[in-house]
Amino acid sequence: MTDAPSHRGEASLRFIVACGVAHAILMTLVFPPIDAWWLVFIAGSPVAAATVAARRFRVVLPCLLVPMIGTWLWHQWWVTEVSAAGIVPMAIYLALWTPLIAWVIRRLARSRTFGGWPLALLVPLAWTGVEFLRSVLVFDGYPWYLLGQPLIGWLPLAQPADIAGINGLAILPAATGGLLADFFLGRGSRSTRRIASIATASLVVIWTGYGLLRVQPPGTGRLGPAILAIQTVLPQSNKVGWSPRDQWDDTVGFARQTIEAAEAVRANGGRIDLIAWPETMLPGIGIEPASTAVMEEAGWWPGNRFAELAMELQSETGVPLLLGSASFEGLRRETTEDGPTLAWDRRFNSVYLLDERGPEAATRYDKVFLTPFGERMPYISSWPWLEQRMLDIGARGMQFDLDAASDPVRLILEWRRPTEDVLGSTGIGTPICFEDTVPSVCRDLVWENGRKLAPLLLNASNDGWFGPYPGPRSTHLQLARFRSIENRVPMVRAVNTGRSAWIDSSGRLRAAAPALVADAILAETELDDRRPPFATLGERPIWSLTLICILMLIWSGLDSRRTNPRNS
Repeated sequence: MTDAPSHRGEASLRFIVACGVAHAILMTLVFPPIDAWWLVFIAGSPVAAATVAARRFRVVLPCLLVPMIGTWLWHQWWVTEVSAAGIVPMAIYLALWTPLIAWVIRRLARSRTFGGWPLALLVPLAWTGVEFLRSVLVFDGYPWYLLGQPLIGWLPLAQPADIAGINGLAILPAATGGLLADFFLGRGSRSTRRIASIATASLVVIWTGYGLLRVQPPGTGRLGPAILAIQTVLPQSNKVGWSPRDQWDDTVGFARQTIEAAEAVRANGGRIDLIAWPETMLPGIGIEPASTAVMEEAGWWPGNRFAELAMELQSETGVPLLLGSASFEGLRRETTEDGPTLAWDRRFNSVYLLDERGPEAATRYDKVFLTPFGERMPYISSWPWLEQRMLDIGARGMQFDLDAASDPVRLILEWRRPTEDVLGSTGIGTPICFEDTVPSVCRDLVWENGRKLAPLLLNASNDGWFGPYPGPRSTHLQLARFRSIENRVPMVRAVNTGRSAWIDSSGRLRAAAPALVADAILAETELDDRRPPFATLGERPIWSLTLICILMLIWSGLDSRRTNPRNS
């Protein structure tokens, strides 16, 4: 037996192990913090080569699974800061998707009906379909570390995301990886490989040409509001055990940081139309008068202290504030056998838009998509007792007591254009935390019935969960850039511990703060009137590809005459 596949497509164990290790290494290198993005074009070839050439799939499964567990441990190691018990099960679960991709490729490539098709076609179908299941459907999706994500390394290659979203970008690197596997294995006739090569080369040319046409040069959009994004540095360990005294001292410090940043901008002749704080950096129970009145009447901390501090800051800076805080519906004092206690009907993770009219007139966006396993447990949350038991085992001290809003709300910012004396208004979508990694959430915030009601996104996030690790912070920023491309809107990010940033509607990074440093970013935004196909299509094209892949699998299963049924 040799290390390379034989002419009949059978490979040695050493070859399959080498393919599994190579794929895992490549899937480590192409993402931050290493970011060797160009390697993504060969990342899929080891999977395709191993699964097609192996005699039995049961040999392929562990050879792909074990190395990918290592890759996912590398990418997700920050989870140990939250749940040491959860990191290994999470890595195993995520790693299992790679053997599933391999199984789908093998099933199609070894079927009688589709076995003659080049891997340059079968691999994109399989990879896109399976990744869509992982990123959108199963457990409400985990849309991180997708095969097409590294294409943001060269901006034109990422632009086709405005057609079908980030999931569609896997088609290009999967096609090149499949083509390489075809040549390495010598699959098909010489003419078939030639046709596959021409088709893949044509795809690259068309893809690149489209991207070059869609990248909009800076300075060509309409003038938008100037937003000062404040980057705080509050370690998550401090925030979890945030004492009342520390809450006050830290928030006063954030206010001073904000005033100093605003003064610096104005000293340089800049304008500010809005100041944005990160997620939940205003402690307490929100700024609604009804909620603060309950706390004041009961004599409970914090009363209305933080609402008053927010108004003082707004008065000092003279511009509206976007503040991340908790909010409550039906907050009240109740008396139990253990004494008075605080109760409520619903609790949200929110951002407030506060202007000179005060808390009574403040508008609010409540988070609509709670982070799976971070703010709720998919499926399990239907049984609160089971959810709490799981938390006690894997993340003691955490509480999943947030509610999801039923509908997205766009905040309306009134601001004065430099050349006009009258106030204008702009709708702003404000995805909170990881909502900016979910394409459907941001699309719903921007678009309604084909109209761009929010031509600007502002992400307030707390990335203190990532601890000292730079990789996930940069990955989060990468994913945010795709939301700008998909919807053709600029995005401003105000992120605790970083990375705060200004992204234009082509996904270009116009400014970004370093991680783990108190900083501020001034984003002089430019609005884009383009209506991309994604606004209408959403992820329907990827749904269709996934359905086609499933139907092909069913057909292969029904095809009793497929070649060598023992290899299925």
